[in-house]
Amino acid sequence: MAISLQNILRFAENSGQNPDGSPFQQRSGPNALTYPENETPLIIKDILGIDDEPNGALGLVNQVTDNFVRGGVIGLGNAVIDDVKRLGKVLISPNGLAWSASQLALSLTNPQTLISPRNRLTLPINTLLTAGTGAAGVRFRKDGLLDIKFESGYNYDPTKGGPKYEAKIVDQEEGRSLFGTVSDHTLKGLYNRFVIGSPLREDLIKSYSGGAHSTFGIGNTEIKRYKSNPYNDIGENGGYLPQMNPFLPLLSGTGFRRTPTSKHRDYRSVQDTISKVEPIPNEKTRINLYNLGDPGLEPQGPEDEYAVYDIRTIDRISAAGIFKRQDLNMGVAKSIYKDYIKFRIAVVDTDTPTVDNVIQFRALLDNIADNFTGEWNSFKYNGRAEKFYTYGGFDRSIDFGFKIHTQTRHEQKPLWRKLNYLVAQTAPEYKNRRMRGVFSRLTIGDWMNEIPGFFTSVNLSWSTAYPWEIRHDEKKDADLNEYPHILDVSCNFQPVHNFAPSNSPTTPFILPEIGVENSQKYAQLIDGESVEQNRNGVADNAAFADIDYRLEPLPEAPTPSSIDNPTLDEALDNRELASSNQMQSVYEESLNNLVNSRADFTPDNPATFGQ
Repeated sequence: MAISLQNILRFAENSGQNPDGSPFQQRSGPNALTYPENETPLIIKDILGIDDEPNGALGLVNQVTDNFVRGGVIGLGNAVIDDVKRLGKVLISPNGLAWSASQLALSLTNPQTLISPRNRLTLPINTLLTAGTGAAGVRFRKDGLLDIKFESGYNYDPTKGGPKYEAKIVDQEEGRSLFGTVSDHTLKGLYNRFVIGSPLREDLIKSYSGGAHSTFGIGNTEIKRYKSNPYNDIGENGGYLPQMNPFLPLLSGTGFRRTPTSKHRDYRSVQDTISKVEPIPNEKTRINLYNLGDPGLEPQGPEDEYAVYDIRTIDRISAAGIFKRQDLNMGVAKSIYKDYIKFRIAVVDTDTPTVDNVIQFRALLDNIADNFTGEWNSFKYNGRAEKFYTYGGFDRSIDFGFKIHTQTRHEQKPLWRKLNYLVAQTAPEYKNRRMRGVFSRLTIGDWMNEIPGFFTSVNLSWSTAYPWEIRHDEKKDADLNEYPHILDVSCNFQPVHNFAPSNSPTTPFILPEIGVENSQKYAQLIDGESVEQNRNGVADNAAFADIDYRLEPLPEAPTPSSIDNPTLDEALDNRELASSNQMQSVYEESLNNLVNSRADFTPDNPATFGQ
């Protein structure tokens, strides 16, 4: 079969015809194919004849070197020549010229950096050169220069930081750059320019041709300074933020004192600021007002004392112990343990419910979820597709999470004692050899004010970001335990209300009712509020619901003139003074007219309000 095929091919090659009489064409030779215009391949190679030997002396070289270079040395050389020819034809073609121009323009839009012009210049001829030398490991940079410093390992040089780009940075900062100037591409260069020298323009950090603000490399890119106050040029820098801290070299000195002090406070408490606001007294700063403690203060005490005690650094709420309370009276605890918002858990004495033990934590709250649920029973009538419902019951659950934080060693023992007492609220107490649950009162701000109930779960969670007390010195740390400094606490609380839950605006689900002043009891009438404004939590009409309405003193006895066109307050008050049915109807009509006039009020026509 193979011999017959070889003879057929030999006949076709010599005669130029296939056995069926059709022409026998190849890519070259006397019987070469003819290609359509503009579709000729860039590289055309001859095909060996039927009787040609493919593996001559050069073929033997390829076979020997194929173990080292894929295709052999001769094959690699021929491939390189083909690549150079092919790329050369592409680059001088119309599409190649358009590609070269676009690459040059796009490169110019790159930002100017330490490796510029490498990243901002593209010479297509270098792609052609690399195609010819890449097989030997010689590659041209796209900006046209050879890398004469060869990389080694991770390009690390302990004397300079590396022989390539790192060395370039050092050369530029030492004034050995190509143009003999110090570079402004680095922080050190900017420092030399803006602090030691003078900037070219007040609002300009750097400007260069091309870059992101250019259009295909045409135009300039400017990096401007940030202006802290664009509407008013104030301060020594004309409203601009300072480019560099002129005292930066001093901060790195070994003799500079960097111990935090109490002067690191709210910006308004610093003397001679631009705002010209009187400094906040030290006792009214956030740390001192809420007794947060400032751990950054230098402790006052013997320098060699390991566990120095300084009350100024201690969080008073975290360090507070559990204390007993009678009749919900916080007493001095209101001032001593003042926080941004109230956050405490009072464990009720089951035998004497007016007495409880107060657990107080700093209000480092993470989340609160107050869930109200109404239960409805569904049923269906025969022949009806829809469901009908009857009310079945009510329930409420509260979930909240917070963090505990021991910022000094003196807070660990009381804080973990309180946390231990909190988790104990899920366990029973025993009385007369029987176990019973324990109720608590939860307070979180005035949202949940002394709400009675019980804890269904308390979960403690630690994160890898929270450090531990390692108790390094067994003797000096004898009073410490190995606990995390920070811990996440999540609780589920089941309220048991001391009122009957009902559908009413005055039912104090989230309105404070216990242990607060009368003015804080939103469910009740407040000063200056009439019965018409708040009749069981609902105003009689829209006019009484308006916040602009105020109860005025009772006017004098009505006169006929005032009856014709009374004010709203006169109509309300005179209605109470009217004794006859006729007068009563007049005032009722006047009141209705005024209410209707207020109902016609629109923001587009405010003059109609109360006319």
